[in-house]
Amino acid sequence: MRLKTLVAVVAVALLCLAAPMVNAQNLLTNGGFETADFTGWTTGANFEDTSVTSGSFYVYTGAEEGTWYAVLGPVGSDGTLSQSFNDTAGAQYVFSFYLAAAGDDPSDFSAFWNGTPVLSLSDPNTGNAWTLESFMETGTGHDTISFSFRDDPAWIALDNVSVSPVSTGTTPEPSSFLLLGSGVLALGGVVRRKLSR
Repeated sequence: MRLKTLVAVVAVALLCLAAPMVNAQNLLTNGGFETADFTGWTTGANFEDTSVTSGSFYVYTGAEEGTWYAVLGPVGSDGTLSQSFNDTAGAQYVFSFYLAAAGDDPSDFSAFWNGTPVLSLSDPNTGNAWTLESFMETGTGHDTISFSFRDDPAWIALDNVSVSPVSTGTTPEPSSFLLLGSGVLALGGVVRRKLSR
């Protein structure tokens, strides 16, 4: 009985240790488009054929997480989507988002941190599946992330855009969990031997 109690306590402790690292503080408003529109975002340039949708659309089966996601389909020239936010100057941040694309020709997608490109794709193709894009950036105190996009024949999909402090925005590497798990197992072995005496 004591061993089962120990295992339960260790499992709860592991969850408590991992939770702050997984549940990141997103500095953006409506990063997952869950308001069903572009609330919190600044839209610009050629914004035709761009909207927020739910469920299956074109070749996409639905949102990466939640209900809503953006579908980006301007024809002939790029549309833009941006958001500014306050952060801590000199601190490190993870700028991430999920992208899905079918390789339509012509199409393009770019992401920027304060106007500097962090990603630039021509005819992006993720095989229609959601793909995580993630970049480490340094805050200046007030920063802006932005996207430019075009898809003449169809749409590119975007979801779960996030800017999170590195201290809470990163998940530990699997090796960290392996090391922690090994220590817990060793501790469990010692306790078990002591209990069986």
